[in-house]
Amino acid sequence: MKLEEITALLGNFGRYQILLIAYASILSCIGCFVTLSHVFFAAGTDHWCSVLPHENCSSWPVFQDNCTEVKKAMFLPPSQNDSSKYPYSNCDQWALPSEYVFDPYAPLADVDNFTYSAVPCKSGWVYDTSQYKTTIISEFDLVCVDNDLPSFSQSIYFVGFLVSSIIVGTLSDWLGRKKALSLSLLLWVVGFIVTTFSVNIYMYMAFRFISGFGEYGAYLSSFVLAVENVPDSWRTAVTMLFGITYAVGYFFLATAAMYVREWRPLCLIMSLATVPLLFPLPFVQESISWLVSKDKLKEADAVIRRVAKFNKKTLPDVLFDKEDDQNEMEARESAIPPSFIDLYRTPNMAVKTINMQYNWLVNSLVYYGLSLSTGDLGVDDYWAFFVSGAVEIPALVYATFGVEWFGRKWNTAVLELIGGVACLVAIFIPIGIWRTVVSMIGKFCISATFSIIYLYSSELFPTPIRAVGIGMCSVSSRIGGIISPLVLLLGRNVPSIVFGSSAIAAGILVFFLPETKGRKLPQTLKEAEAMGKCKCMTANVSNESVIELDEVDLDKEGVFAISNAAFDHGEEKKCRDFSQQFTRNHRESSHM
Repeated sequence: MKLEEITALLGNFGRYQILLIAYASILSCIGCFVTLSHVFFAAGTDHWCSVLPHENCSSWPVFQDNCTEVKKAMFLPPSQNDSSKYPYSNCDQWALPSEYVFDPYAPLADVDNFTYSAVPCKSGWVYDTSQYKTTIISEFDLVCVDNDLPSFSQSIYFVGFLVSSIIVGTLSDWLGRKKALSLSLLLWVVGFIVTTFSVNIYMYMAFRFISGFGEYGAYLSSFVLAVENVPDSWRTAVTMLFGITYAVGYFFLATAAMYVREWRPLCLIMSLATVPLLFPLPFVQESISWLVSKDKLKEADAVIRRVAKFNKKTLPDVLFDKEDDQNEMEARESAIPPSFIDLYRTPNMAVKTINMQYNWLVNSLVYYGLSLSTGDLGVDDYWAFFVSGAVEIPALVYATFGVEWFGRKWNTAVLELIGGVACLVAIFIPIGIWRTVVSMIGKFCISATFSIIYLYSSELFPTPIRAVGIGMCSVSSRIGGIISPLVLLLGRNVPSIVFGSSAIAAGILVFFLPETKGRKLPQTLKEAEAMGKCKCMTANVSNESVIELDEVDLDKEGVFAISNAAFDHGEEKKCRDFSQQFTRNHRESSHM
């Protein structure tokens, strides 16, 4: 009996599949906590030099209620940054004579031997605690010369994503989806909880890296498990569900941060939310597709029967036909392994690959840039963050249907152009509600294109190197995430210029790609090279690079078996499922 026939007997959407999808959806929602909680852990606030900290104006009752403002006006130079929202310098103070005695009635100009000379803070800093009681910035004094470390720590977190996509993707194929999920989830829970007890920024960075590694690995493994257990007709909806539940995570995080204004308690609450994810692991079954692909038929038989019992389905006594399974194994073993070099071997394929890699990098760069900078919009930080997540839900819903209405090319190009223009226009709008509205338009567009390029890429790359292509694009996406927090350090308007101009450039480049809506998926490198080829590209595809592989045979494994560790199997699977479902929907609608 064929694998697809066996899985159909389990019930296409039974109780086990529903619970597995619910588990993966909750994991996706909680994943938002660890990824974006840094927005509140490292929230910016006003700070100034601690000058004469023991003077409290007790000898001058008239100044007791506003002693801090008096001291700031007397001892701090005006801000040297015209775009600063704070009137006084955050990092300098006036150099006071050693014999100076505090007197709010006596201007410094009247003090003997005093000249206005600015020097760096001598006794540390004082932080405004009206909104955030504590942050990693105030606790570890990450200001002035160390003000880049909070953003750098978020980049380290995204490095964890990159490393996880390489290592966990490989482990998932070597050891199985469930083992990869268990290991990743354990690292995620431990890393996130220990982050709460960081004693300095470097410990915080180290465990944020572990958290990022575990979080992405857990998402990757749970996603693959989920999509390998549902029928093709449901995979697009399931994929979108994971995106929506991630956006729902914004709501819970914003609400918790609104009431918990100290970073350590907030981190502990968010991290403890990951602990219940460990309890369902014993009930999660290994992927049947993976077990069959590894010729572990006895284990596959046991898993199938456990799932069937849970779904209340009856199975025949003999499930696997040994002769058919032997033929499938021999076909897989004789397949020529694809290589990332095939992406760049021919001119048209190379241009399309580089174009799509740039688009993935830009989408990740702008998406995380807008998500991490909601505190700079000039409105309430919590509501800005809340709305930033809310706009993703209609964006994903639109993406689901928009690609069928207007195609992949026009949707990607136009939305990226609108998103880029919104980022640039926001520069000329004063901080406040209207700047927030324009920024959210940009977030809507980028959230939509970030999901569309998964589908678009899977339809541009041919079957033999589809996994390779999506894997290389995923690496570019991770690099965009790493760069994004660093771009936010470049100044008040520079990030918007970088995000806007890069998105516009990406949108323009998409016009040079072919439309894939309604077209047959390319099966060979030769077909992919011919798709959208310009006459100026006259090079022929080498016969050695044309690998004739049957897409159905590859699909039997559930996830392509790629030997190169850089290939992101989960991302490729997501894209291939998108492609198959959208193509199927289009074909059905064309016959109606």
